[in-house]
Amino acid sequence: MIDPFGRTISYLRVSVTDRCDFRCTYCMAEDMAFLPKKDLLSLEELDRLCTVFIEKGVRKLRLTGGEPLVRKNIMHLVRQIARH
Repeated sequence: MIDPFGRTISYLRVSVTDRCDFRCTYCMAEDMAFLPKKDLLSLEELDRLCTVFIEKGVRKLRLTGGEPLVRKNIMHLVRQIARH
């Protein structure tokens, strides 16, 4: 994939959750509210999204959040992505 400036896009950051065990002031203000779970992409949707980007040439994925490891069944997603 090429961006509008002619640069090759080979890296993608995917936020899998907004939840986190910590309450660091730089990313979680006191009045911050979590997204309703219904507004998060399912693991299947995240896998599909990552697969499309991989097919388009992305070679590096970074799972972010919040804290990605608090996402239920996150290792299932990691295994699915690793099959590429």
